[in-house]
Amino acid sequence: MVYSSPTEHHVYPTQITAMNLPQLTCKISALLLLPATLLFAEPAEFAASVNNGKVKVFILAGQSNMEGRGFPEPLVWQVGQAKYRSRYTHFIKDGDYDAFLKKVAETKDPEDRRKTPTYLWSERKDVWINYLGKHGNLMVGYGAPNQGFGPELNFGHVIGNYYDEQVLIIKTSWGGRALAQGFLPPSSMPTQAEFEMMTIAENNKNAEWNVQQQQRVVRNNLKIKEENKTAVSKKALQVFKPREILSVDQYKARYGIDYRNMVQEVHQCLGNLKERFPGYRGQGYEMKGFVWFQGWNDQYNDRWLTYEHNLGNLIRDLRREFSTPDMKVVIGEMGHDGPEEPKVDAPRTLIMAAQQAVAKSAEFRKTAICVNTRQYWDMDAHNIYHGPGGWSKDIDKWRQFGNDRPYHYLGSPWFFAQAGTGFGKAMLTLVRKDK
Repeated sequence: MVYSSPTEHHVYPTQITAMNLPQLTCKISALLLLPATLLFAEPAEFAASVNNGKVKVFILAGQSNMEGRGFPEPLVWQVGQAKYRSRYTHFIKDGDYDAFLKKVAETKDPEDRRKTPTYLWSERKDVWINYLGKHGNLMVGYGAPNQGFGPELNFGHVIGNYYDEQVLIIKTSWGGRALAQGFLPPSSMPTQAEFEMMTIAENNKNAEWNVQQQQRVVRNNLKIKEENKTAVSKKALQVFKPREILSVDQYKARYGIDYRNMVQEVHQCLGNLKERFPGYRGQGYEMKGFVWFQGWNDQYNDRWLTYEHNLGNLIRDLRREFSTPDMKVVIGEMGHDGPEEPKVDAPRTLIMAAQQAVAKSAEFRKTAICVNTRQYWDMDAHNIYHGPGGWSKDIDKWRQFGNDRPYHYLGSPWFFAQAGTGFGKAMLTLVRKDK
């Protein structure tokens, strides 16, 4: 298929007012010849692939921002605004803004924000997605918030526009994970002797904490009991909860658990394609690429010191695991500083440098790209969040653009849409090198 960026958008009949007059006249003449039921139709690219070539497989992995914090509430408000709506045309069924907004209004409970309204999302049938127990055609709803999305959505649109063959995205991501621990690849794993020493050090630290915390709880409870003698509202006593003293095997199991779960999820998905995707015709599959968007939890406990080493090993081990020595890799660089210049020698800045270094290394420079995500920072959300009085001064206005903290890129749907497009374009740059 001919590549077109999601940010350039397909032209639906609802958008013909933006065309110049000659184009408008031709379009109206053509539309008058169409049955009314076809005036709001999904673009042809959204149809299931009929190509019998192998399914093109892409793994997307990381922590909470790969899960996706693109919240639907600000997206809905922006769809209602002429200035912003074209960002999301391809998200919406038939590109019909009015029908989308009408259905949300009809099903929204103004008294209970937790109740999810009905959203008329588009479905991309030539791109499948598997995300930890949920699988189907690509659409909004494969993110961490209910009916939310992450980089997978626009990534899938970019990749789907390029391939005639069916595309499969396997997303494996969990919040609060570190490359130096949960995602630690086999080649970075400490030796048994090192694990034994690490376990002893951890247990000594926990034992000391247990003693201090138990004493603290005893002191606090004495104070609470004394206050309760005269208080109208009685406070509950604190309960001491000790930290566990671990065996070497228990301690060791923490390391690489997310890597192992990722690999297992990919193998299980690929081994059950027909069950998970009934449209699969036995055409086989081809592992094409890996997208990595992570870094926050490696800012702590000196984990950034080994980030470059661990990321290189992660790529090597995955290529070996899936027998794809030239698997293309896109690294989403940490972009939490937004418009601010990263602080020199800060752990985050060092992780960003490590991410860039891996992609630029002699070993990976032809098959990996590091994408700067600071460029996608949503300044509308930023200006409200950091404006006079902060986001809480006008919550309704804040929810027009974001719904989270800076470590989740403000929960901006526009950020996650742009990041997905950027990752997709970077992947195509790598894929095209093989032709």
